[in-house]
Formats: sequence, structure tokens, C-alpha cells
Amino acid sequence: MPLPPNPGLLSTLLLDWPTLSAAAVLLVACLAAVAYAAACAVVAQRFTRARRKRPELAQQHPALADAAVRFPARDGRATLEGWYLPAWPQAGAVVFVHGKDACRGDELKSPTYALAQSLRARGLSVLMLDLRGHGESSDARLTYSEHERHDVLGAVDFLLGQGYAPGCIGLLGASMGASTALRAAAAEQAVGGVVADTPFADLAAMLRTQFRRLTGLPMWFLPGALLMGRLLSGVHPARVRPVDEMPRLRGRPVLVIHSQADPLIPLAHGRMLARAAGGRLWVTQAPRHIGSYLAMEHTYTAVVSDFFCRHLLGDAIDHARSANDASGRADAGVAAA
Repeated sequence: MPLPPNPGLLSTLLLDWPTLSAAAVLLVACLAAVAYAAACAVVAQRFTRARRKRPELAQQHPALADAAVRFPARDGRATLEGWYLPAWPQAGAVVFVHGKDACRGDELKSPTYALAQSLRARGLSVLMLDLRGHGESSDARLTYSEHERHDVLGAVDFLLGQGYAPGCIGLLGASMGASTALRAAAAEQAVGGVVADTPFADLAAMLRTQFRRLTGLPMWFLPGALLMGRLLSGVHPARVRPVDEMPRLRGRPVLVIHSQADPLIPLAHGRMLARAAGGRLWVTQAPRHIGSYLAMEHTYTAVVSDFFCRHLLGDAIDHARSANDASGRADAGVAAA
């Protein structure tokens, strides 16, 4: 037999309806906030951790095993692995700086051993390194040049310790590595020239233009992702603006290389940096990000080699080239024997 309705209970529910509605709205808001924070945390984790890629060139070129070196970052917060390929005499040297998710020997999204050998043939030593959080170097969060510039400065310190004179050390960087190289050079007068392939001028501006494409999320997730990234890395993305430091490079040689149709970092970033540094801009027609070397290897090698020889070797260029040609002939003779 059904129970009769309880007027008191019904009256209580009707009177508490605003409270129940408010509680439901609060619950939904809390769940939405948790979901928003979780999505932002996933994005921030992805953007502040590199995908480790182990250097593979040594498998193809066993001689690189004897070229392995290790040195500290200038800030003392990372130990870096590298390959040092000296030319003779030790008149000038170039540091190769890779970008996000890359490693030494893969700085230009294509093996760079041939480029390194071309520089050596013209009298320039080469130092390739794994930035912190990449390759075989110390673990670390990505900070898009804020901390990584100390790795490049550690490479400069290593070369100074090998006897290279201030002004005879150059930097070749790609993407994040290009922006890192520019910032390191701005902080160190011993750097005599920089080639920056596809650098970004303003990290926050680049993220704003690429966030939806890279994550598939609406733009209103960006502020939360930036906040989470700051909590994870300790670095405020809005303050990573290499363009602000470029006036310190005025008077020193800077070559910015940028593809007209780069899908990740717009050409406007390259123009802005070249103008602020008083440097040159070489616009290519490469079809992808950091694609200029792969698209035109011989031209790229000639332009970069000429740039560094002219600005790092100076009067020593002919002597260095002759010495390395002689060394190459001697090596060929030994091989033939």
C-alpha cells in the first residue's frame, strides 16, 4: 500500500531549492576548474619537457667516439655532453646549438657532420653539444633559452680554455637553439659572430600564434598553460624575449636565416631580430621549419662557412686553410698506405 505524501518533506525541498541549485552550480564549476587545470597541466608538461633523442652520428662515424667531451654549464646547474672536432691550427671555432627535441649532430633537422667537416677543412674547429634536458646531458625542464643560454656560455668557456682567443668563437643555432645562441652572444663579448637559423623573437607571441595548432585547444586554455609552465619551469614565458637583448649585438656580425614560409616561427620574428641586432637576413624558400640546410645544402654550407671564416679567422684564414689542406693530404696518404 503506497505511503501518503509527506507535505513537510516537500515543503523543505522547495524551500531548499535555491541552496541545492547553488550547490549544483558550484559542483559543476569545481569540476570544470579541475578539468581546465588538468588540461593546462598536460600542455605545460609537454611544452617543458623535451623528447630525449640520443645522438646517432657516432654510429655512422666511429671517430666521434674519440671526440667526446664533457663540461659544465656556466651557471653550474648542468653537465653537458659534446663532441669537439678541432682544426689545426686552433685559430677559430664554431659551437653548434640544436633546438627543442633535437641533439648534437641533428641541429638542422638533418645530419650536420658534413657541415662540421666543411668548416674544419677551412680552419674552423667545431663543438657540438647536447643542451640540458636533451641528448645525453643533465636532466632539466625546457625554458626556451632562459637557462639553456648558460649551456652555450659553458661551451664558450670550454673553447676559451682550449686556447681560442675572444672574438674567434662563433655560434650556429637553430630554432630554440638560434634564440639561445643570440642571447648567449649578447651576454658574452668573446663571441665573434652568430648564425641564427629560424629564431623566435618573443616566446609568448610565438605561443599565441601557434597554441591552437600545436594543442588543438581553444585559446582560453593558453593563460592556464602559461601559468602551469611557469610553475613547472620557474620561468615566466612572457619574459623570454630575445629581441630585447639584440641591441647588445650591434657592431658584431649576425646572420639570421629564415624561410619565407616557415610554418612554426613566422618570418616576422627573423626580420625583427636581424633589425634589432643590426645584422643580415637571408630569406630562403625552404618548405618546412629549419629546412634551409636540407633544401640547399651546398649553398647553405658555402654561406655559413664564408661568414664564419671572414669574421672569426680574419688574417689567419689562408694560413688555417693551407694547414688543414696539408693535414687532409697527409691523412689521405696514410689511408692509401
